[in-house]
Amino acid sequence: MSINLSVFLIKPYYFIRRYAAMFLLLIGGMSFYSSAYAESCWISQETLGLGTVNSQGSITASTTLKINCNSNYDKPVAYKMCLVADSTDPNSYDPRSMISYDTYPAPLLHYNLYYDVAKTQKIPNTTNQTNAKCQSFQVSANSGNPGTTMVIYGQIVPGQNVPAGFYRANTTTLRLLYNYRYGTELPSDSTVLASPITATNYLLVNSTYENSCLILSASDIDFGSVERINSSLTRSGTIQLACPTGTNMKVSLDNGNNALGSQRRMRNQSGNYIQYNLSQDISGNTTWAGNTVYSFSKPSIPVYATVLPQRIEGVGQYSDTVTITLTY
Repeated sequence: MSINLSVFLIKPYYFIRRYAAMFLLLIGGMSFYSSAYAESCWISQETLGLGTVNSQGSITASTTLKINCNSNYDKPVAYKMCLVADSTDPNSYDPRSMISYDTYPAPLLHYNLYYDVAKTQKIPNTTNQTNAKCQSFQVSANSGNPGTTMVIYGQIVPGQNVPAGFYRANTTTLRLLYNYRYGTELPSDSTVLASPITATNYLLVNSTYENSCLILSASDIDFGSVERINSSLTRSGTIQLACPTGTNMKVSLDNGNNALGSQRRMRNQSGNYIQYNLSQDISGNTTWAGNTVYSFSKPSIPVYATVLPQRIEGVGQYSDTVTITLTY
C-alpha cells in the first residue's frame, strides 16, 4: 500500500507541471498577440497638377496629403514622420520626369517636388532619405484614428523646349517613414530614418505643355561712339525664341520707325539720319527684308546690322526701333 500511495502522489504533481507549462505558453501567446496590434499610420493617394506650361516653366502648385494614425486605448502616442518620394516610371530623381505618349519617341518633361512653397528643400527619394524633412503628430489616448496633413509643392523646371502634349508621371511612390513612442516624448529624426515603419501610396503628377511660342528676348545692337564713318561698321544681336520642339517658327522684322521706303535709318533728336541694313549672316548675303517672313528651326536667331560709309550730318545719339513678329 505504501507503494500505491507513492504513485498516487506523483500523478497530481505531473499534471500540475503540465498545467503550469500550458499556462505559461498561454501567457506567452497572449503577449505575442498583443504586439501584433502595434500603432500604425497610413497616407492618402493624391494628384499634383502642374497646369499648362511652356519654356518659362510653371507656377508653383501644391497638393495636401492626408495622414491618419492609430491611437492607443489608454496611452497617448507621439509620432514622428518623414516623407520621401520615389519616381520609377520614368525613373528619375533630381530633377524628376514626366513622359508624353503624344509623340514618338516619347519625350520627357522635368519637374521637382518640394517641402515648402519657397522651394528651398527638395523632397528626396529613399536612397537619400537622410535628407528628408520630418514633422511630429501627437495622438491622444483612445481617440480613434485622428488625422494630420502634409503639403507638398511642385514646379516644372524652366527652360525646357519639348513637344507640345500631355505629360504624366506613371509611378511616383510616396513613402511615409515614421516611428512612435508612448507618451509625449517624440522619437528623434535620426531614429525614425534609421529604423522606419513605412506607409506607402501613390502621387499622380501631370502637366500640359502648351502649343505656343514666346519671344524670350531681343538684344539691342549698339555701334558705340564714332566721329566719322569712313568704313563699314557691323554689329550683331540675337532674337531668342521658345517654342515646342518641332515647331516651324516664322519671323519677320519691319523697317523700323524711321525708314525711307525700304531703307532702314537711325535718327537723332535734330532730325538727322544714318542709314543701316539688317542681315541674317555676317557677310550680309541673306538680308532681313522688311515685313518678309522667314522660317527658322532653331530658337536662337542672329541679327547683323551694318552701317556703310556715309556722311554724318550732325552729332548726337542715333537710334531706331525694329518690331519683331513671330508666327507659328
